[in-house]
Amino acid sequence: MSLVVRFGKRHKKKLIFSAFLVGGSYAFIKYSINRIKKSLFLSPEDSKLVKKEYLKSKKYDHYLAIKKTSDDAILSIIESIQEEINHHLSSSEYLEQLKLKPANKLELWERIKILAVSKCLASIYSLVILSILIKIELNIVGGYLFKQIVSNSSIINDSHSINLSAKLQQKFLQNIEKFSKDGIKKLCLNIKPIVEQVFENINLKENIGTEYLNEKIDLVVQLFEAQNDDFVTEYLNFGYSISKGCLESEYCLIDESNPVIDHVEENILSDLNNETLDLILCEDFKQTFRSMFDAIKNDLLNNLSSLMLAQILQKESSQKITISLPFAKLLPILNQIKVPINKNVVIDNIKLNIFSANIYEAFRSKIFLFIV
Repeated sequence: MSLVVRFGKRHKKKLIFSAFLVGGSYAFIKYSINRIKKSLFLSPEDSKLVKKEYLKSKKYDHYLAIKKTSDDAILSIIESIQEEINHHLSSSEYLEQLKLKPANKLELWERIKILAVSKCLASIYSLVILSILIKIELNIVGGYLFKQIVSNSSIINDSHSINLSAKLQQKFLQNIEKFSKDGIKKLCLNIKPIVEQVFENINLKENIGTEYLNEKIDLVVQLFEAQNDDFVTEYLNFGYSISKGCLESEYCLIDESNPVIDHVEENILSDLNNETLDLILCEDFKQTFRSMFDAIKNDLLNNLSSLMLAQILQKESSQKITISLPFAKLLPILNQIKVPINKNVVIDNIKLNIFSANIYEAFRSKIFLFIV
């Protein structure tokens, strides 16, 4: 018997096990190679899933960038809003006259009273309108820009994407600048007589608490907003004639002194303005507006209450204190207070952020049709 046969008989079990081991290893390697090939060459379904997740991540990052830009824009204009309102509702002239101890000092204090309250309300209205307008316009632009970025990168073949040039974006965003000047001026002029109507009979010696002040402010708000169901549009330079920039709407944010040279861009700008108007007139805008207005007003009244308490505690003990002051002593505080006291009340408003996110998402997926 040969050596090979004898060796086989002696190590029969070892050889069978080795054969299984080698064969199994080969099969495993073969299987692994096939899996690697499949991972390198995705199936159509897997490929779609990867693209979807990539777009989702990219969209979220882009939205956060738009949110930060709009938040920074809102925070940066707060001081300029205050300066603009102080310019139109300034009481400096009357304060200087009071230093001379004139015979009509009571009349001067009455004027200061109306201006101080008017400034507070004009500040709240201006900040709320401007904040929401910034969010609306930047998220409209942001939604379309994301669609444009995706189309240009060939991730998705989108025949409906449009090119929002820097010039077109600038013209569209001029609506914000126009309200900062013309809109705030008009708002200040319109709110002052209503404040006078509500506050003129309140004696300067009368003790005023924040609860009573809130009631009077609410009455001013009611009368002011009752003038027009969609009163906000009045302060955004919406006109009632069909101008060159508004082919399909009787409203227009951009007036005729700002013509757009390119005909295609003119139509796109018209659509952007009409979309902005639709959002301003929708129920979500009204709910967001009221939520922000109430939050800033409450922030103002809470801060006012704290300042009043501090002034009272300087003269009285801490027992059984009523937080109220004669209106005359309240005026210097009202005249100097800045709105908002807490800036996060504006940019952290839940309804504002939900409204903004919905606008971005809607315009990211919108099919833009316009007349060429």
